[in-house]
Amino acid sequence: ADNISVTMVETMSHCCNHQPCPSIWKYESIHKLKDKFSRRESIHKLKTLNSCSSMFCITNWTAMATTGWSPQPLVFLLCFSSFTFIVVLGQGEVPSALVSLSNVTDQFALLSFKSLVTKDLYNVLSNWNSNISFCDWNGVSCVHGSQRVVALKLSGKALEGTLSPYSSNLSFLQVLDLSGDSFHGHLLVDFSHLPLLENFSIRKNNFEGLIPQLSHCQGLQILSAQDNQFSGSIPEFLGSLLELKILNLYGNRPKGTIPVSFANLSKLEFLNIGKNHMQGNIPSKLGSKTQLTFFSVEMNNLTGTLPESLFNLSALQNLSFRDQSTNKASP
Repeated sequence: ADNISVTMVETMSHCCNHQPCPSIWKYESIHKLKDKFSRRESIHKLKTLNSCSSMFCITNWTAMATTGWSPQPLVFLLCFSSFTFIVVLGQGEVPSALVSLSNVTDQFALLSFKSLVTKDLYNVLSNWNSNISFCDWNGVSCVHGSQRVVALKLSGKALEGTLSPYSSNLSFLQVLDLSGDSFHGHLLVDFSHLPLLENFSIRKNNFEGLIPQLSHCQGLQILSAQDNQFSGSIPEFLGSLLELKILNLYGNRPKGTIPVSFANLSKLEFLNIGKNHMQGNIPSKLGSKTQLTFFSVEMNNLTGTLPESLFNLSALQNLSFRDQSTNKASP
């Protein structure tokens, strides 16, 4: 046929709703599309880039190519997890399309974030559009000299919704601060793709489920998840985050014992695991944290005695263990 019409609206919307893409599209249609384009005299160049490791969702796009189209660059960006990123160029060169693939990743991750915000009382995300660079969007900070997002600071903005799993595509992210908002649901973000994360603050939201797997975030310094609804147990892997300085899990619902691995956190200054459902003893090894200034295990179900080592912490300014059955050890 003279006209080639590739309609992706329904299928892309399907993927954007976090459903698996139909296999016929991923395995067959994309290759048929390549074959058709390569046979067209109007196509100047077909390049495939096998550099994409995450899914982009582009909703409500209909792509058309005809033999009579003007010699303006035609770019199709179709990205699939573990598949091929196809860039179809017209007679003109578009170097930026090849140079800024990672920038596009960040932009689509932010748009996915916005799409799952169901209430924006103060219109904070009103400038999250194509009129300005995404690095100038409210709450967004980028690396100086490049368009890679390093911080997303939206604390106290009264945003409501769920956190998009595509936030994990912000691979340069160092700060994610959503404190004092109204996000809810499970955290489905794959934090193994965020190895540079240093500050993860989500206190005073309504997140639920297990505390997310953060063991790949070895540079994490602040984990503040106070006043959410996390359950399960406090994971041992937190003791492997050796840069951690602030750990605040106050006011959640985890059970189990205090991880002994916390003794490995040589830089820990603030530890608050109060108002949970913790049981068992306070590990005596926590008394080796000489830089600890704040330690609270109040309003739990701890038993036994307070380790004498806790009273040797010279930097300690606040120690709270009230409202439970813990008994102070004899000096």
